[in-house]
Formats: sequence, structure tokens, C-alpha cells
Amino acid sequence: MQLQSLTIEFILLQISVAFSPGLIIALVVNEAVQKGRKNGLQVAYGAATGAIGITIITAGVITYIFSLIPEILTFIYIFGIIYIVYKGIKTIQDKGDSPKVLGSASFMSGFKINLANPKMWVFYLSVLPLFITDESSIFSSLIYLGIVTIFINLFADISYALLSSYLFNNSSTKIKRYINIFSGVCLIGIGIYLFFSRFI
Repeated sequence: MQLQSLTIEFILLQISVAFSPGLIIALVVNEAVQKGRKNGLQVAYGAATGAIGITIITAGVITYIFSLIPEILTFIYIFGIIYIVYKGIKTIQDKGDSPKVLGSASFMSGFKINLANPKMWVFYLSVLPLFITDESSIFSSLIYLGIVTIFINLFADISYALLSSYLFNNSSTKIKRYINIFSGVCLIGIGIYLFFSRFI
């Protein structure tokens, strides 16, 4: 029952983050509108490939640190909850305007931008460990959680690429605003729930 509950929380968290318009989604939509959906999909595939590298590296780092300092997971848990709530507040405050996109996007640019995005590293290092249920298999648990994260984000990016002609329209700002509010509220709610389930 505990594992199932955590899985549901994790999926809700990932959906809230993945569908909240950000830099990669802006790149996907911009490229799909200007050069066609195929190009937008290439950005999505590149971002997913970059996330694979982040998953492997962060899983290795956390596993190594845990072998030296077992108590580190408690610190990560606290930081992760704070980050989730912070992310929720920032998402609600986002007015739905698309981030500025410079230059052209492609598979390699999606790959490099995602790999170089510090927010991605913070998310993988602080949020994924919250859902580890077996401390004897931290590395494999983080790889599994990372794979789920990649697929949910890829699904979101592909959805935006296929709906790019509508989402790129200025009239869609209000819809993106509603998505941000809904996602932000979900993130804050999940963060509060994780805090009470662990410490209260």
C-alpha cells in the first residue's frame, strides 16, 4: 500500500511539472511552428536523451554520498519538499508567457539545453530521492524513477509539439495560465502531504 501511494504521488508530481510550460516546451513549440512538428519532436527526443545522462549521473552521485553519509537522505528529503513547494509557488506566479527562445532548435540543442539546465539537476538530486522506498537499492530505485520521469516529460513534450499550432497562438496565454495555476497547486499540495507523512 505504501509503495502504491508513493507511486501515485510521484506520477502526479511529474505530470504537474512536465506539463507546466518551461524552456524545453517553448523550444518544442517554437520549432514545431516554424519548421514543422517533426522538428519539434526532435527537440523533445533530444531533451529526453539529455535526461538519461542526468539520471545516471545523479543516481551515481546520490548512491556514493549515501554510502559515506547515510543520514544524507533526511537532508535531501527536507530540501526536496522545500523545493517542491517553491516550484509550486513560482509556477502559480508564472503568468503563462512563453520563455524567449533564441536561435534554432534541434535534437542536439534540446539535448544540450536540458543537460545544461541547472533546474533539471536540482530536481533529480532533490526530488527523486523523496520516493526511494528501499535504501538497500538506491541506485536502481533512482534509475527507475528517472526512467518514469523521462517518459512522462517526453509525453508532455510530444503533446505540445502536436498541439503547437494552437498553443503558439497568443490567445492561448490564458489556457497556459490555468495550467500553471493547476500545476502549482498540485505541487504545493504534494509537498505539504510529503512533509506531514514523514515528519508529523
